[in-house]
Amino acid sequence: MSNSSATPNFSQGWGIAALITAMAVGSFLLAGYIKQQTFHSPNDPTAPSGGAAPAPAAEAH
Repeated sequence: MSNSSATPNFSQGWGIAALITAMAVGSFLLAGYIKQQTFHSPNDPTAPSGGAAPAPAAEAH
């Protein structure tokens, strides 16, 4: 008979799965932090103007 046991090994890959999960959570938290630091409400008087005023629509001939 072989020396292998009948118990299956289900512990393979958990380190990589934990790493990918930690990276996903870290990305989510980083995106939230960046948004918190850079977002200005459109009603905020200290928000930048947003650039040039929109041009009127061109007339079709």
